[in-house]
Amino acid sequence: VGITNTDRERDLTPTRVNPDRIINAGDAKKSGGGENFMNFIQNELIPYIDTHYPTTSYRVFSGHSLGGLTVVNAFFNHTGLFNAYIAIDPSLWWDHRRWIEKYENELSQYNFHNKGLFVAIANNLPAGLDTMSVLKDTGINTSFSRSVLGFAHTLQTASPKGLRFGSKFYPNEWHGSVELNAEYDALRYLFKFYHFDMNHVRAHPELNPDSLVSVHFNKVSKQMGYQVLPTEDMINNMAYGYMGMQKMDYAYALFKRNTENHPKSSNAWDSMGDYYVAKGDKQNATDAFSKSLSLQETQDTRRKLEELKGNN
Repeated sequence: VGITNTDRERDLTPTRVNPDRIINAGDAKKSGGGENFMNFIQNELIPYIDTHYPTTSYRVFSGHSLGGLTVVNAFFNHTGLFNAYIAIDPSLWWDHRRWIEKYENELSQYNFHNKGLFVAIANNLPAGLDTMSVLKDTGINTSFSRSVLGFAHTLQTASPKGLRFGSKFYPNEWHGSVELNAEYDALRYLFKFYHFDMNHVRAHPELNPDSLVSVHFNKVSKQMGYQVLPTEDMINNMAYGYMGMQKMDYAYALFKRNTENHPKSSNAWDSMGDYYVAKGDKQNATDAFSKSLSLQETQDTRRKLEELKGNN
């Protein structure tokens, strides 16, 4: 789910405030409806999406500006509703920062097990100030930057239990331009646990690749909250690589993993047939190619099977 400042008419703010130098009377009058918006997301929007579209249980909540304020509100008050939160230049100056200070002071009471948060910070600094000196300023012109930088600094220092927290300052982006780059960086950061590092495998050919794959995707599955399997292509390419290095035991374990994870894949069984041919095991190669053809007729697999029969 992603929200932006254009949703303001629905009101994204967590508390009711009085008019001041920043908030006019009209906006102040309708402020404080953020919980109504969150109830809509939880009780109407998410069930509708889950009913009408293919979804998983892993959810990410992203918002910019006042939308980012809503994300931070959800992070603290609806922690279980999403798995990861992206707050892009959030309006944490809201309510003279009294609202966010309450949660900053209570960080030790929270358990953010398996939760992720990324805070993006645009360069809204007045001339002559940097990210450190702005924290000491008390003027209204620095309230936006001071509130977001202060929040990120507090989280970084406190290291709340279970939280994967990341933040980034964008020196060449301002409040209105930071969204695109920040969204990309946030997703890269929050899902960096997902990537299987093939460079590690290549650098250590002595390690059992099937065990490495198993350990990695067990961790990914735990993080995602449901079983995640490696792609068939990835395992297939690894298996052929080890077969080319004559590490036949490693190759077999990977080919076998594919036939177990994707038992209805004709390609997985065809590849297993290639392994048995390389091993000189004609009977098992014949069985594997026959299984492949029973799932899908392909000219290449048929040729391999006929060549085997002709060599008998």
